[in-house]
Amino acid sequence: MSSTIGKWLTISIAICIMFSPILAYLDSLHREAVEVVLTEGAKKASIEGRFTSTIIQEMKDTLVNNYNFSESDIEITATTTLTPRNEYIEANIRVPRGILFALDLFNQGPSHIEKHTKILSEYIN
Repeated sequence: MSSTIGKWLTISIAICIMFSPILAYLDSLHREAVEVVLTEGAKKASIEGRFTSTIIQEMKDTLVNNYNFSESDIEITATTTLTPRNEYIEANIRVPRGILFALDLFNQGPSHIEKHTKILSEYIN
């Protein structure tokens, strides 16, 4: 009996060790993707003076089409009122985070990836 339990524990730990680096790498890629999409959207919004619905939809489409996020799970809150030059516009993206460990034996950490940006508006009337 104890040898069977030992084998199952060994297999469980081996699975975690094998897949943890891949899952951590995937998590870091998702974090970077969210940050890049947010930064690119902020550049466009800076010129427009706000985050238009078109810019927000482009950000969602990029995350859905290029990084396989579900559109219904993406939450984007942003400044949508027209902001004059030298005032800040802000945006926040929140998406669900994938798993870090193949087996749910350890603390998986936060359940969402959340990024925030603040940029000066360059809009001139």
